[in-house]
Amino acid sequence: MSKMSNLDLVLDEMITAGHKMIDAATALREMFSETAEPETKEPAKKEDPKPEPETKTYTFQEVRGIMASLSGKGMKAEAKALLTKFGASRLSEVKEDDYAALAAEAEALLNG
Repeated sequence: MSKMSNLDLVLDEMITAGHKMIDAATALREMFSETAEPETKEPAKKEDPKPEPETKTYTFQEVRGIMASLSGKGMKAEAKALLTKFGASRLSEVKEDDYAALAAEAEALLNG
Protein backbone atom coordinates (compact mmCIF):
# COMPACT_ATOMS: atom_id res chain seq x y z
CA MET A 1 0.00 0.00 0.00
CA SER A 2 1.40 3.42 -0.88
CA LYS A 3 1.92 6.14 1.67
CA MET A 4 -0.85 8.24 0.11
CA SER A 5 -3.37 5.40 0.34
CA ASN A 6 -2.40 4.79 3.94
CA LEU A 7 -2.72 8.51 4.73
CA ASP A 8 -6.13 8.59 3.05
CA LEU A 9 -7.34 5.69 5.21
CA VAL A 10 -6.06 7.32 8.41
CA LEU A 11 -7.75 10.61 7.52
CA ASP A 12 -11.05 8.83 6.82
CA GLU A 13 -10.84 7.12 10.22
CA MET A 14 -10.14 10.46 11.92
CA ILE A 15 -13.13 12.08 10.20
CA THR A 16 -15.37 9.17 11.21
CA ALA A 17 -14.14 9.39 14.81
CA GLY A 18 -14.83 13.15 14.83
CA HIS A 19 -18.37 12.63 13.61
CA LYS A 20 -18.95 10.00 16.29
CA MET A 21 -17.66 12.38 18.98
CA ILE A 22 -20.05 15.08 17.78
CA ASP A 23 -22.93 12.60 17.83
CA ALA A 24 -22.01 11.50 21.36
CA ALA A 25 -21.76 15.10 22.60
CA THR A 26 -25.14 15.93 21.05
CA ALA A 27 -26.70 12.87 22.66
CA LEU A 28 -25.31 13.86 26.07
CA ARG A 29 -26.63 17.39 25.71
CA GLU A 30 -30.09 16.07 24.84
CA MET A 31 -29.99 13.55 27.65
CA PHE A 32 -29.16 16.12 30.30
CA SER A 33 -31.48 18.81 28.99
CA GLU A 34 -34.40 16.35 29.03
CA THR A 35 -33.73 15.09 32.55
CA ALA A 36 -33.11 18.50 34.02
CA GLU A 37 -36.00 19.01 36.40
CA PRO A 38 -36.73 22.20 38.25
CA GLU A 39 -35.61 22.19 41.84
CA THR A 40 -38.21 21.60 44.49
CA LYS A 41 -40.31 24.67 44.91
CA GLU A 42 -39.93 26.54 48.15
CA PRO A 43 -42.63 28.75 49.55
CA ALA A 44 -42.69 32.06 47.75
CA LYS A 45 -40.54 34.62 49.45
CA LYS A 46 -41.33 38.27 49.48
CA GLU A 47 -38.81 39.95 47.28
CA ASP A 48 -37.58 43.44 47.84
CA PRO A 49 -39.22 45.81 45.41
CA LYS A 50 -35.80 47.06 44.38
CA PRO A 51 -33.21 44.29 44.54
CA GLU A 52 -29.72 45.66 44.69
CA PRO A 53 -27.79 44.98 41.50
CA GLU A 54 -24.71 42.88 42.02
CA THR A 55 -21.55 44.78 41.30
CA LYS A 56 -18.47 42.93 40.27
CA THR A 57 -15.51 43.42 42.54
CA TYR A 58 -12.26 44.12 40.78
CA THR A 59 -8.73 43.43 41.86
CA PHE A 60 -5.92 45.89 41.32
CA GLN A 61 -4.53 43.65 38.58
CA GLU A 62 -7.87 43.58 36.73
CA VAL A 63 -8.23 47.35 36.85
CA ARG A 64 -4.61 47.75 35.78
CA GLY A 65 -5.30 45.51 32.78
CA ILE A 66 -8.33 47.55 31.76
CA MET A 67 -6.44 50.80 32.13
CA ALA A 68 -3.52 49.36 30.17
CA SER A 69 -5.97 48.51 27.38
CA LEU A 70 -7.00 52.15 27.27
CA SER A 71 -3.40 53.25 26.98
CA GLY A 72 -2.69 50.58 24.40
CA LYS A 73 -5.50 51.90 22.22
CA GLY A 74 -4.02 55.39 22.22
CA MET A 75 -6.31 56.70 24.94
CA LYS A 76 -3.66 57.74 27.46
CA ALA A 77 -5.26 61.14 28.00
CA GLU A 78 -8.62 59.52 28.77
CA ALA A 79 -6.97 57.07 31.19
CA LYS A 80 -5.22 59.95 32.96
CA ALA A 81 -8.51 61.91 33.12
CA LEU A 82 -10.23 58.92 34.73
CA LEU A 83 -7.52 58.66 37.38
CA THR A 84 -7.85 62.38 38.08
CA LYS A 85 -11.62 62.00 38.35
CA PHE A 86 -11.08 59.46 41.12
CA GLY A 87 -8.64 61.75 42.93
CA ALA A 88 -5.45 59.98 41.91
CA SER A 89 -2.46 60.69 39.75
CA ARG A 90 -1.64 57.01 39.36
CA LEU A 91 -3.60 53.80 39.68
CA SER A 92 -2.06 52.75 43.00
CA GLU A 93 -3.63 55.86 44.58
CA VAL A 94 -7.20 54.86 43.60
CA LYS A 95 -9.25 53.54 46.52
CA GLU A 96 -10.29 49.89 46.27
CA ASP A 97 -13.91 50.96 46.74
CA ASP A 98 -13.64 52.92 43.47
CA TYR A 99 -12.24 50.03 41.37
CA ALA A 100 -15.66 48.94 40.07
CA ALA A 101 -16.68 52.46 39.02
CA LEU A 102 -13.30 53.15 37.46
CA ALA A 103 -13.37 49.85 35.56
CA ALA A 104 -16.92 50.49 34.36
CA GLU A 105 -16.04 53.93 33.00
CA ALA A 106 -12.84 52.64 31.39
CA GLU A 107 -14.70 49.75 29.74
CA ALA A 108 -17.33 52.19 28.49
CA LEU A 109 -14.57 54.18 26.82
CA LEU A 110 -13.08 51.03 25.34
CA ASN A 111 -16.42 49.83 23.98
CA GLY A 112 -17.73 53.23 23.19
